[in-house]
Amino acid sequence: MSKPLPGSLIALTILIEGGTGPLPDSQTVRKTAREVLARPEYKFDTPTDFSGLLAEFSALVRKVVEAIQNLFNRLYDMSPILAWTLVAALVICLCLLLGHIIWTLVTVARRDRRVLDPLADLARRKADPAAIAREADEAGARGNYILGVRLLYRASLMRLEQAEEKPFRPGATNHEHLSRYRATPLYDWLARLVSTIDSKWYGPEECLASDFAECRDAYERISLLARGRAHAHHA
Repeated sequence: MSKPLPGSLIALTILIEGGTGPLPDSQTVRKTAREVLARPEYKFDTPTDFSGLLAEFSALVRKVVEAIQNLFNRLYDMSPILAWTLVAALVICLCLLLGHIIWTLVTVARRDRRVLDPLADLARRKADPAAIAREADEAGARGNYILGVRLLYRASLMRLEQAEEKPFRPGATNHEHLSRYRATPLYDWLARLVSTIDSKWYGPEECLASDFAECRDAYERISLLARGRAHAHHA
């Protein structure tokens, strides 16, 4: 938006266009205009000159390179081995810096689920199902019901692995585990856990205390049935 002309410029305009007095000379007009436009309210922000910043950065890089080159030359006059040792040290430092930057970017991009998901390590370590169930109870007491349900599901799978004395196939999905027990009394209780995880963890629904209570009951039923399967397996 344009600014209103100051009084001095308006006066000059009146004198030039229709004033009755003598017209000021051109030098006076230019001087007055420069004084007016030099005021702070008529100074506009200019866009950043990136070419100037690039030039300054390039000059800085050249100074650094020249300093390193001069240091290398002085060291080389003293001892070529010392000079090349400096070069090797600088190259190693540069490689370490680039490696750290790349590692940081990859870590951020992957958003390592071991930090985001408390269950990530359970698949990699032997654990007591009862201990996992206690962790589920603690999560439920904190109000984190969906984490509690997922812990109960993991504890249930551990109970079944112990009963059958063999681990499940790595990478098997929840529904593959469910299909494994389709023709058994375990199916309905496992289905309750799986459906809750599907709708409350992967889906948009909120996991409530009642959901956790139902899944806690399902875990107890699965544990009881797993003990029966273990006894039958050893009979």
